[in-house]
Amino acid sequence: MKLISKTVFASIAALFIAPMTAVAGPNPCEEVCTYNGSCSLLCDNGGDYVRCGDIGVCGGALQAEPSEPQAAAQPVQDAELVCRAPSAQARG
Repeated sequence: MKLISKTVFASIAALFIAPMTAVAGPNPCEEVCTYNGSCSLLCDNGGDYVRCGDIGVCGGALQAEPSEPQAAAQPVQDAELVCRAPSAQARG
Protein backbone atom coordinates (compact mmCIF):
# COMPACT_ATOMS: atom_id res chain seq x y z
CA MET A 1 0.00 0.00 0.00
CA LYS A 2 2.84 2.33 0.79
CA LEU A 3 4.41 1.72 -2.63
CA ILE A 4 1.15 2.63 -4.38
CA SER A 5 0.79 5.90 -2.47
CA LYS A 6 4.37 6.89 -3.32
CA THR A 7 3.77 6.09 -6.99
CA VAL A 8 0.56 8.12 -7.03
CA PHE A 9 2.27 11.03 -5.31
CA ALA A 10 5.18 10.93 -7.77
CA SER A 11 2.75 10.81 -10.71
CA ILE A 12 0.77 13.78 -9.42
CA ALA A 13 3.97 15.75 -8.83
CA ALA A 14 5.19 14.98 -12.36
CA LEU A 15 1.86 16.04 -13.88
CA PHE A 16 1.95 19.27 -11.89
CA ILE A 17 5.53 20.20 -12.82
CA ALA A 18 5.47 19.17 -16.52
CA PRO A 19 3.15 21.95 -17.75
CA MET A 20 5.14 24.59 -15.88
CA THR A 21 8.30 23.82 -17.85
CA ALA A 22 6.41 24.07 -21.14
CA VAL A 23 5.09 27.54 -20.27
CA ALA A 24 8.53 28.99 -19.64
CA GLY A 25 9.59 30.81 -22.81
CA PRO A 26 12.19 33.43 -23.60
CA ASN A 27 11.76 36.97 -22.36
CA PRO A 28 10.73 39.81 -24.71
CA CYS A 29 13.49 41.13 -26.96
CA GLU A 30 13.14 44.62 -25.43
CA GLU A 31 14.31 43.18 -22.09
CA VAL A 32 16.92 40.69 -23.33
CA CYS A 33 18.73 42.37 -26.21
CA THR A 34 21.18 45.21 -25.68
CA TYR A 35 23.49 46.96 -28.13
CA ASN A 36 26.57 45.63 -26.36
CA GLY A 37 25.13 42.17 -25.56
CA SER A 38 25.42 38.80 -27.26
CA CYS A 39 23.85 38.23 -30.69
CA SER A 40 22.99 34.62 -29.85
CA LEU A 41 20.52 35.30 -27.02
CA LEU A 42 17.03 33.90 -27.66
CA CYS A 43 14.11 36.29 -27.19
CA ASP A 44 10.39 36.63 -27.93
CA ASN A 45 9.62 39.11 -30.71
CA GLY A 46 5.82 39.28 -30.59
CA GLY A 47 5.26 35.53 -30.54
CA ASP A 48 8.23 34.65 -32.78
CA TYR A 49 11.30 33.26 -31.07
CA VAL A 50 14.36 34.91 -32.62
CA ARG A 51 17.93 35.69 -31.66
CA CYS A 52 19.05 39.22 -30.84
CA GLY A 53 21.25 39.19 -33.95
CA ASP A 54 18.18 38.53 -36.14
CA ILE A 55 16.66 41.86 -35.14
CA GLY A 56 20.00 43.71 -35.21
CA VAL A 57 20.20 44.60 -31.53
CA CYS A 58 23.49 43.20 -30.25
CA GLY A 59 27.17 43.92 -29.95
CA GLY A 60 28.24 42.29 -33.21
CA ALA A 61 25.36 43.44 -35.41
CA LEU A 62 26.38 45.25 -38.55
CA GLN A 63 24.79 48.58 -39.24
CA ALA A 64 22.89 48.65 -42.51
CA GLU A 65 24.42 50.74 -45.24
CA PRO A 66 22.16 53.29 -46.94
CA SER A 67 20.72 51.95 -50.17
CA GLU A 68 21.32 55.21 -52.05
CA PRO A 69 23.72 58.03 -51.29
CA GLN A 70 22.12 61.11 -49.82
CA ALA A 71 22.36 64.10 -52.12
CA ALA A 72 22.96 67.52 -50.68
CA ALA A 73 20.15 70.00 -51.29
CA GLN A 74 20.96 72.26 -54.20
CA PRO A 75 19.18 75.55 -54.84
CA VAL A 76 17.04 75.53 -57.95
CA GLN A 77 18.32 78.07 -60.46
CA ASP A 78 15.08 78.51 -62.41
CA ALA A 79 12.87 79.18 -59.40
CA GLU A 80 11.57 82.66 -58.83
CA LEU A 81 12.02 83.61 -55.19
CA VAL A 82 9.51 86.49 -55.13
CA CYS A 83 6.03 86.15 -53.69
CA ARG A 84 3.22 87.66 -55.73
CA ALA A 85 -0.42 88.34 -55.11
CA PRO A 86 -2.77 85.88 -56.81
CA SER A 87 -3.95 86.90 -60.25
CA ALA A 88 -7.53 87.94 -60.94
CA GLN A 89 -8.24 84.64 -62.72
CA ALA A 90 -7.12 82.64 -59.68
CA ARG A 91 -9.50 84.54 -57.38
CA GLY A 92 -12.49 83.43 -59.36
